[in-house]
Amino acid sequence: MSKTTRLLIGIPLCFTLLVVWFSWFAFHAAPRIAAENLRGAGLSISAAIEQLVIADNSFYSLARYTTPDIAYMALINKQGHVIFHTNPGLVCQPFSNHDHKTFPGGISEQRERLGTGEEAYILRTRVHGDHDEYLLVLALHTYRADLVIRRAKTGVTVVSALTALLWGLTVFVILTFRRDERHHREMQRREELARLGELGAVMAHEIRTSLAGIKGYAQLTETASDLEETRLFAGKIVTQSLRMESLVDDLLSFAREDQGERKLTDLAALVRDCVIMIRMEADSAHVEVIHIHHNVINVLVDSDRIIQLLLNLLKNGLQAMPDGGELRVELENAKSAAKIIISDAGIGIPPESLPHIFDPFWTSKARGTGLGLALCRKVAQEHGGSLTVESTVGVGTTFTVTLPLAV
Repeated sequence: MSKTTRLLIGIPLCFTLLVVWFSWFAFHAAPRIAAENLRGAGLSISAAIEQLVIADNSFYSLARYTTPDIAYMALINKQGHVIFHTNPGLVCQPFSNHDHKTFPGGISEQRERLGTGEEAYILRTRVHGDHDEYLLVLALHTYRADLVIRRAKTGVTVVSALTALLWGLTVFVILTFRRDERHHREMQRREELARLGELGAVMAHEIRTSLAGIKGYAQLTETASDLEETRLFAGKIVTQSLRMESLVDDLLSFAREDQGERKLTDLAALVRDCVIMIRMEADSAHVEVIHIHHNVINVLVDSDRIIQLLLNLLKNGLQAMPDGGELRVELENAKSAAKIIISDAGIGIPPESLPHIFDPFWTSKARGTGLGLALCRKVAQEHGGSLTVESTVGVGTTFTVTLPLAV
């Protein structure tokens, strides 16, 4: 399972656990809250009734007292007779649920179903009149208090629907993401196959060209008239063999994935050694190499790969000046990075070609694999650096290699 997939599952899972906990808490707290609301309303109303009974023994004020919460109320004396009821027809009737011996000394509360089928909250408590005390039976409607429970149930339903929708979207996103991943892998595979086909075509062309040269010079060697002519043809064969060897080396270097052993290295010394190695070839091409020396700059690199990068860029600069010129090699210490700047005064690179010069197997030369600059950029990136280019047709080209300094 990929990191992205785990993240896509983890976020909804955490949200679901949080929602389940909140819904469970709200749902289980709702009945208790409803009961507390009813009890509070019942006690407040019973206190108001007691004040009315004390103030008016005729219960006239009590008869006019009403609230939307009251289903009915009744006052029963100690003899068990109803002395007040919201239904006047029940006054003076014996209260069937009353027992003289169990006249409540405190408060009792319960839910009962009325004759109308409605479930009501029944509160029984004692209230004191001017000269006596009575049993107050107060029945309250529960629909307002039970609104808390209904809202909790509705909330659970809505949250469950939203959670299901979230998981549906999550599954859809995961399936879409996996489909895109498969599509991406398929595109990569096709690109790799295309690159392999291109590589095969390049190798076939280059190897066939070299083999044709070797074959031709070998046939000429068989018919050579003297030793000098044989040596000439043998030299040509060696040249073509070296060309094939160089092609194979470039391909192996480009395909290499391991980063090699990194060691603390003086970059200034590496640049100096590369300039010395290229000096003879530069002299034969009538190119003046101007090396700006620099103090020690320590970097953590694979020296062989950096030398390969620098030699490729230096030879590229020499090839850009067929009629001779000036090749400058500079080294700069730019805070956390070192910069190697290689500038030639050659023919330059056309603007339409600049975006492609680092593409593998792309070349503007009649003979070449197109791996040199691609390999250079790969080496720079392997070391956490970069390779950039600036060029003007007829003026020259500047390559800048940036490498991080050793910490």
